[in-house]
Amino acid sequence: MRPVWSGTISFGLVAIPVKLYHAVKKKSVSFNQLDERDLNRIRYRKVNAETGEQVSEDHIVKGYEIAKGRYVVVDPDELEPFMPVPTKRIDLEEFVLLDEIDPVFFDTAYHLAPDLDPKPYVLLARAMEQAGKVAIGRFVMRNKQYTAAIRAEEGRLVMSSLAYADEVVDPGDARGSDARNDEGGGEAPQAVTQGDLEEGLVVEERRGPAAATADAVEDAVAVHVGQVGRRAARGGGFEGQVRARPLAQEL
Repeated sequence: MRPVWSGTISFGLVAIPVKLYHAVKKKSVSFNQLDERDLNRIRYRKVNAETGEQVSEDHIVKGYEIAKGRYVVVDPDELEPFMPVPTKRIDLEEFVLLDEIDPVFFDTAYHLAPDLDPKPYVLLARAMEQAGKVAIGRFVMRNKQYTAAIRAEEGRLVMSSLAYADEVVDPGDARGSDARNDEGGGEAPQAVTQGDLEEGLVVEERRGPAAATADAVEDAVAVHVGQVGRRAARGGGFEGQVRARPLAQEL
């Protein structure tokens, strides 16, 4: 497996060379759209949404929508000041307890492997594991800055990128999140007692891990559907030319 990033874990005067590997390998089935008459691939052209005419790369610019039909046209040079400077370092800022981090913030998981001399890596992993602490740091990968949490498990380091606070959805925005105010129709749910919950937990403990069942469900789903991209690029405030889309395009 090839590393997706390499650099150093840095804090104080310490610099530990590491390589970053994906901890999760997504498995999905993808499909191509074909012409049923000869099974040739379907290709797409970049066209003007108003005129339908094909547009060459020379005439394509980046625009940020500030209101419906109104865009800020951004020159690539305007983006430069907002791009993080690649440092090839994971700069650790603090050490906290794992339970101080809300699990909703955990995003993509990576394995951190030692590069060159493994001794500093082993010492850091051992010290963190004994202290029960998680390191919080920042790093830049593919022109984007990430906040990450590094924890030690059985002598190795695992890193998870963290979502930004403004990316986390407020639970109050989730429909039906407050069961006390749920006025949905349908059959009334059966009353659940504390004894029912305790008995259920005991049964689950006796069953043991349900990994095999989970794998089977994932495999079945992968046969029928593909993976959908879930994150859009984060935008910033840029100054530029504001253009309004023609009203005819709204029709």
